[in-house]
Amino acid sequence: MKKIIIPLLIIILIVFAFMALRNKITNDLSQTIIIPSQSPTLVPTMADTSRRITKSLFVPYWTLPDDEIESDQYNELIYFGIKPSDQGIDYSAKEKDLLEDFVSSSPADSVKLLTLQMTNTQQNSQILKNKNLQQKIIDESISIAGENNFQGIVLDLEISAIPFDSLTQQISDFTKSLYKSSKDKNLKLYIALYGDVFYRARPYDVKTLAQNSDAVMIMAYDLHKANGNPGPNFPLSGHDKYGYDYNSMTDDFLKFIPPEKITVIFGVFGYDWKVTEKDQSNSTATALTLSQIDQKFINSCMFSKCSSSRDKDSAETQIRYTDEEGENHIIWFEDLESIKLKQHFLRQKGITSFSYWANTYF
Repeated sequence: MKKIIIPLLIIILIVFAFMALRNKITNDLSQTIIIPSQSPTLVPTMADTSRRITKSLFVPYWTLPDDEIESDQYNELIYFGIKPSDQGIDYSAKEKDLLEDFVSSSPADSVKLLTLQMTNTQQNSQILKNKNLQQKIIDESISIAGENNFQGIVLDLEISAIPFDSLTQQISDFTKSLYKSSKDKNLKLYIALYGDVFYRARPYDVKTLAQNSDAVMIMAYDLHKANGNPGPNFPLSGHDKYGYDYNSMTDDFLKFIPPEKITVIFGVFGYDWKVTEKDQSNSTATALTLSQIDQKFINSCMFSKCSSSRDKDSAETQIRYTDEEGENHIIWFEDLESIKLKQHFLRQKGITSFSYWANTYF
């Protein structure tokens, strides 16, 4: 009997092992496999630091000066911007005057880009479902750019939503249409993306968007949100401490985009959080420009228990103070010194195009 049972058990075990192996192979083959690009420029073995540094400046409509914009150190000036509506582009007399103010304040020979400012999530969701409205927005944006001698368009399409495949595809399709129409009119198209697009799993197909634009502008700020807890604008290092940093960000983007096609935007500002005794935020933070921070806290500080220190990991500066009502505050901000350190890091990665948010902030 034993002679029969033992071989039978062995056969059963072999059958089960075979079935388990077959299921594993089937499961493995059904997984999405990401195949890295064969182009050596996407993940350079040695960064090209010899390329000339280029700089651009965002000029929001609310910062426009009465006199000419200082542009000597910038290769491009970027107007921020025109906005869509449910009828196309909102180009009222007021909006037209603001844009013309930018054009007249800019040197005649400067390279100018026009931002299509799509920052309302609810509105963007409706636009992305309406092909006719999309085409009208595209046509009118290109028309306004051409009439005012802009050399290109910056698409700032910001949306906070669950990254369903359908939404990701809608964003990609809209960008493709805008890119094609821009090329037909000899206009460049840049696309602005969150610096945390990989960290927070946002609904953007970065590879497709990069293929349908002349450059990708990374908004390397706001990693720590105004409605969250205090932290650096976007830390240079300190992944373990802050969850994400420049090294992780650049490695993520460089998997899909060559370094010469990347521009990093520095947000020259900070946030002021009211905090509890445990340094937890208890209200929405207030945004402060670098100029305001210098004037109010760095040059002199009228508040009690006011101290500042540069964080060695993030390269940014933290200020702590207590206001007149006895509330404790923490400020984190980007300044020209932290930008200098970040630029040095980015150049080692082969990235030599930088932009600044924003005019009059510093």
